[in-house]
Amino acid sequence: MSLQILGELGLGADAEGLADGTRTLTPVHLGTRDVPIGTVLDVIHRHDDLLPPRTGHLGNWADIAQGRAGAMDFNGAICGAGHGYPLIYGFTRTEADTEGGDDVYLPGSLVERGGARALPLYTWDGRQFALRDRGRPLFCPLVQTEREGELAALITVHWERMLGIPGYRFKSWAQSLMDNEALLLDMLCVLITEAVADSSPERTLSELLSHAVHLDGQVGRCGPVRDGAGFLLDGHRYDSVRALAEGTLLTLRALTEPTWFFANIAALPTVLPVPSLLLANVLFALFGEHRPEETGIPDEGPFITHLHWGARAMAGCPPRRNGYFARKTRLSPMRKILRTLVRHFPEAKPICFVLLPAQVFMLCPPGSSFGDLDQLAGVIKAVRAADPEQVHDVALREVASREEDFSDYLRGRFRPEAGVPRDGAAREADLSTEPEGFRELTFRQASSLVSAFEEVCGG
Repeated sequence: MSLQILGELGLGADAEGLADGTRTLTPVHLGTRDVPIGTVLDVIHRHDDLLPPRTGHLGNWADIAQGRAGAMDFNGAICGAGHGYPLIYGFTRTEADTEGGDDVYLPGSLVERGGARALPLYTWDGRQFALRDRGRPLFCPLVQTEREGELAALITVHWERMLGIPGYRFKSWAQSLMDNEALLLDMLCVLITEAVADSSPERTLSELLSHAVHLDGQVGRCGPVRDGAGFLLDGHRYDSVRALAEGTLLTLRALTEPTWFFANIAALPTVLPVPSLLLANVLFALFGEHRPEETGIPDEGPFITHLHWGARAMAGCPPRRNGYFARKTRLSPMRKILRTLVRHFPEAKPICFVLLPAQVFMLCPPGSSFGDLDQLAGVIKAVRAADPEQVHDVALREVASREEDFSDYLRGRFRPEAGVPRDGAAREADLSTEPEGFRELTFRQASSLVSAFEEVCGG
C-alpha cells in the first residue's frame, strides 16, 4: 500500500532507500511540492482504509464544527468533509495570565457561539485537590474542574462535549498508544537504554522525555538525568530504566483512565515524565494513525507511508515559514529514535512521513461569504497562471490589491496566533466552502497564497 500511495501522489521517487532499509525516515512536506490539492483529496477518498489524522488539541471544538471558529475553521473544513479526522493530543496546558498555555483551543474554558466561560481549575496539593488561580498554565491531564457539584477530570468534560459533535470521529492519541501498552513499554525501555549509552546521554534522554510534570499540574522542560542505575527527574528518583518507562505510561494513563488516575494520585510518583513531540511524531506514524480503524503497527510492506495534516506550528506555511517538523534539529533525533526501533523490533518499519499543510483550507471562506468566494477565485486564477518562481510575488500583489474587499472575518484568520474566537459575537453556523479553482492549486501554490495573506493581513 505504501508504495502505491506514493505513486498515486506522484511521490514515488521519495521511496528510495526506504524499502531496502538504507533510510529510516523520509520527510515530504507537500507545502514545497507541486502536488495538486485535488489529487491528494482524491487519493484519500479512493482508499477506504486511509484517513490522515489532523492533530488537534484537547479543548473547544463546538464552534470549529459549526464553521464559526475563525482561523480554526480549517479543522472543520478537513474533518467535517472527511478528508481527515481529529486526533487529539492532550499534553497541553490551560490558558493563563502568563505565557505557555493553549490560547488557541482554550482548554481551561468552555466556549460556544463565541462566548467563553472560565472553568474552576483544581490540582493536587499533596493532600487534596485545591482550587488554583490563572497565574500559571496547568498541565491539562492533571487538572480537575467542577461539574454538577463534584470534581471531574478536565479532559473528561471536554471529551464528553467533543463526542457529542455529530459527524466527527475524535480519537485520542494516548489511547492509541495504550492499546499497544506492552509493546510501547518494551520500546521505551530500549530507547532509554540506548540513550544512556549515547555519547550525549542527557541530550538524547531529553529528546525522548522532554518535560517533567508535578502532580500539582506545574510542567516544565526537564529531561531525566542518569543517577547510578536510576534517573533523577526534577528531584524525583526513578530506580531503573523500566521504572522510568512505567512512569511515562502513567502520564499517558492520566489521559486514558482519568478516574483511576485521580483516585490513586496520592500513591503516584510526585514527578512524571512527559514524552517529547519528537517521540510523538515518530509514534503517530509507526502506530498507523493514518489507518484509524486498525490497531498496532500497520502491515504496509517494507515501509510505512504516513499522511498527516499538520497545522501552523508543525507544517508552517512555506515559503514564509516551514514549521518545526522540517527543521534539521527535529529530524535528526527523530531519525535516531526510529533507527533504534527498527533495529530492535521486527514490527517497526522505516517511514515516509508526508506532511499535508492543513492551513491551505484557511483559503475556504464561509459559504455565505459570496464576496470572499468571488475575490478568492480571482486570486487563485492569477496564482495558478504565475510562473513557479513568481508565485509568492504574484500572491502578495493580488492579496494586497484586494485586501479591503475581503471580509473582516476572512482577514482575521491570518492574524498571529488566532484561535477559537471568544469575543462574545454571535455567529451563525456557516461551513467552509472551496472557492473556484481551489482543488487545482498545488500545495506549494496554496501555501504561498496563505503566506501572502499572513504578510498582508497579519498586522
